[in-house]
Parts: sequence; C-alpha cells; structure tokens
Amino acid sequence: MAPASRRWNRPAARQLAFAGFVALIAAGAVALPRSAAPRFYPDDPLWTDDDRVMDASKTGSIEDSNGYDFVVNTLGHPGERRDVRALNVNTLDEVPDSSWFTNRIGRKPLSAAEIATGPDRSDAMALDGWKVSGGKSSGVQPGFRMTDPEGQTYQIEVDPPSHPELASGAEIIGTAFYHAIGYNVVDVYLAELDRDSLVFGDKATIRDPLNGRRRRLKKYDLDNVFNRAARLENGHYRVLVSRFAPGKPLGNFRYYSRRPDDPNDLVTHEHRRELRGARVFGAWLNHDDSRGINSLDMLETANGRTWIKHYMFDFGSILGSGTVFAQRHRSGNEYIFEQKPGWLTLVTLGLYVRPWMTIDYPRVPRSIGRLEAQRFDPLKWKPEYPNAAFENMRPDDAFWAARIVSKFSDDAIGAVVEKAAYSDPAATDYLTKTIIARRDKVVAAWINQVCPVVDAALSADGTLTFANAAVDGKAATPPERYELKWFTFDNTTDQRTPVGEPVTASSGSARAPDGMMSSAFVGVSVTAVHTAQPGWATPSTFFFRRGRSGTSGDWMLVGVERGAAR
Repeated sequence: MAPASRRWNRPAARQLAFAGFVALIAAGAVALPRSAAPRFYPDDPLWTDDDRVMDASKTGSIEDSNGYDFVVNTLGHPGERRDVRALNVNTLDEVPDSSWFTNRIGRKPLSAAEIATGPDRSDAMALDGWKVSGGKSSGVQPGFRMTDPEGQTYQIEVDPPSHPELASGAEIIGTAFYHAIGYNVVDVYLAELDRDSLVFGDKATIRDPLNGRRRRLKKYDLDNVFNRAARLENGHYRVLVSRFAPGKPLGNFRYYSRRPDDPNDLVTHEHRRELRGARVFGAWLNHDDSRGINSLDMLETANGRTWIKHYMFDFGSILGSGTVFAQRHRSGNEYIFEQKPGWLTLVTLGLYVRPWMTIDYPRVPRSIGRLEAQRFDPLKWKPEYPNAAFENMRPDDAFWAARIVSKFSDDAIGAVVEKAAYSDPAATDYLTKTIIARRDKVVAAWINQVCPVVDAALSADGTLTFANAAVDGKAATPPERYELKWFTFDNTTDQRTPVGEPVTASSGSARAPDGMMSSAFVGVSVTAVHTAQPGWATPSTFFFRRGRSGTSGDWMLVGVERGAAR
C-alpha cells in the first residue's frame, strides 16, 4: 500500500474515482489480485499537502463549550489510541506544509529578529482613527473590538490590575514561538490606549449576557472592561491588539477524529504529527491550555477555491499565566480531574501531599505567573485534561518536535521575551532564563529516545555523512561509536537485502560497501552506542535514490524511518 503521505496528496478526482471503485468491489464481492505499489514515487519527498483541492464551502460551524470539551475528553476518551506512525508525514518523516502547518524554523534557519517578528505586518501599532466596533464575545480576559480606518477588525484586551502585563506578555511571546514553530496564528501587537479618545462606531453592538441578544454597545459596557484593567501611570492602558483572521469563522477544531463536513480533512486529528508533537511544545512553554476550544477554523476563499485554515489560538494562559491571575500550582503537573491522586487525598483524609504541592515557585514580578524550571519534568507534564493527539505521541513524533525546539537559540528566546516589553527588567531576565532552561530539559528528554542522526547525505563515491541532532543541540555528548547496517532496496516489493557485515564509525562519516552502488535504491540503518543514552539503540534508517540522471551523480535522500522497520 502506498504511504499515507501519497494517498492524501492525490487529486480530488482520483480520490473520488478510487472510492467508487472500492465500493464497487465491496458490493460485488469481486476478488482481484493485489498489485504492489512503490514505496517511493518520482516526486518524493513531498513538501506540500494540497488540502485545498475539494470545495469546503458547505462546511458548518463547531462551537464546543468549556464544559463539553472537558467532559468529553476527561470521561469519554474520544478518538483512537493506537501505536501507529503519524498519518500525515512525508517519506522523510517530516510534516509537509498544509492548511494546518507551515515549515519555518524546522526547515530553514531564522534569525532572532525574524522569530521575534513572527506574523506581524507592522513594527508598531497606533490606534489613531480607530473606532469601537463591538463587544468581546468570549473568553475570561476583558476586552472589546475596534476597527481601523481600512475596515480591519481587531480584538482589544486588557490585563488585570493585580497582574499588569501578565496575559498580554504571554500572548505576545506565545504567538511568536508558535508561529516560528510552524502553526497558523493571528498577528498580535502591544499598544497604548487613551480611553478618553475612544469613539463608538455606528454599528457597535454586544451580546447581552442576560438574554443572549445583540444590542447597542453602551458606555457602561466599556466601564466593565476598564474597571478590570491595569492602568499605566499616565492614565492610559496597555492593551493587546489581535488582528481578526481573514474568512468566515467556523469555531474550533478538535484534537481527535475529523471535521465530518470538510472533504479535505482526510487524516484523523489524533494521528496528525503537528498535533501530536504539540505536546512537546506545550510542555516547553507550559501551554496547559492546549485544547480544542483554544483553536480556530476559518473558511477562506481565493482563486476559486474554498477551504478551511486551522489556527492555534489564545496564548494568554501559557508561561505560568492564568490570563487574569497567576496560574494555579497544579498547572502542567496534574489534570483537573485525576482519580488516583483524588482517591489518595480522600483515603488519607487530606494527608497525602501531591508532588506539585511541594514545588517552591520563586518570587517574581507580578507580570510573571507561576513558571519554574528546576522541578520541571517534560515527560510528566500534563495539560488541563487528556488530549487524544498528545496521548498518541510516539518517539518519532517527539523527536520531530524536540528537534524544532532545539533550534531556538538563547538569543532568539531573549528577543521574543524582549518583545513582551515588560516594565520590570527582572521579569524579562527571569522569564528568558526559565524558558532556556526548560528548552534544554525538553530537548534532552525527547530528542534522545531514538538515534538522533540527521542530515544524512550519500555522495557519488559512496561516502555517507551525517550529523547528530542531540550533540548539536547540546543535549548529549558524542557516542562511543555508530553502528551502520547497509542494504539495497527494492522499491516495488519493499524488500531490503543486507549488504556486507555491520560496520562502525567513530564520527559522522562512513563508506558504503563496495558493489552496492549500482542499485537504484540503497539504504543504511544507523544506531549509536552511548552508555547514558539507551534510546540511541533505536535505529534511524535512511533511503537513497540514485540521482535523477539514473546513471551518475549524488544520491538523493528520499526516505527516513525513526524506529524499527515498519
């Protein structure tokens, strides 16, 4: 069978024709001989999943509530729990660009300035000439909507008096990091707002919380916002300005199953690598609010196509921020509801001390919530409640994500935190050091679960070169030796034929055995011996295809496996 990456990249007409053919066979109970499909196609590896092929204009909205999302994921265990390779990776074991994800720092170097800029379209944001256009419809952070002179709508949010700069700083930082990682996010800015200069638009409305009906926005509606807002010394307010995404909002996506009315949504979400790997990113930044209700699907139309674009949304509750308060001590350490610790507390009449209760959070400025690195254990980190995609994460998914985290340099992290413009330098310093320390722990925990060999290349004369992502990321020392097993590969039958005896190498260079270079496909399985890294005994395997000329030239890397052969 062709790999999943090939199946979901076929044109829509072929998908429909194939589906009809399968239905015909099932109905007539026709027995046909099974033909072999090649593992690698001429255009592999694919770096784009064109999931905008089929018309999605008939798609409806999904609006999960907090209560529904909690109950379904805590008690219902939705989705599938199965040890299966992510279904949307290409033959290089990477995530192609799609309506879900765009490769950025994982595929090309980004400067610290580029990472800090993120999705922003301008360097600064001034609210001159803007009008108040509506009330905020959801979320715990107080705010309202404004429209700029060009007609673009933005959401304006404020920080609580008890924790000035808390949620706005977290949102600025989280947006920059998640954008650099590769997710779709909206651009966000910090601005200073003079309340006395606000002008109401002619059509400014709000949904009345008492009866659910829309009505004209009144002055007292803004009073309710600013009465819960931190005020600057000059009487103005620091506000977060979030640009509305283009298109029609369709609610949230889920971390399990598929959107039933989206014809382009062919991969169950719990088996999408970018959603599985989000567990690693969530642990790094303590994005314990990683759940479906903090996502956003937008229906977009361009060049005659209509499709859904999937956004990560709402980063106000990361890095120890609880949006309107410092995050609770439990955050990242235990689900909201867990039976075992709950029963232990009950049977011991409250004498059982949960481990997270003993964490000593340092005294930090009020703009920083509860975030620490000393007791942080990435492997034990948990979001607010179970997540099907996170629970399906495998070592190869974790390696992919940890390698991305390893590419954020100290300077890049510092630049992102500086963007939050904390008034207290101590806040900037503490948060920068803590994110760096958590990065190091995350990378060490997850990049070493498989042999971390990367960037394999095979020259025309049979010289193999490669790098070690764990060593380059300062998550491990070099191994005692590498062990290589070479083979030729039959692309039609998926058969591997060992060539020669296993060989060893002391560094990132080795020679292929004589006599195998005349094959169309060759491969090598690499492990490493390291007393402190048992995971390096789990192989990483690389497949090479002869250069496109067919007779000479360097070999092209077309396949990567992390783990045992599948």
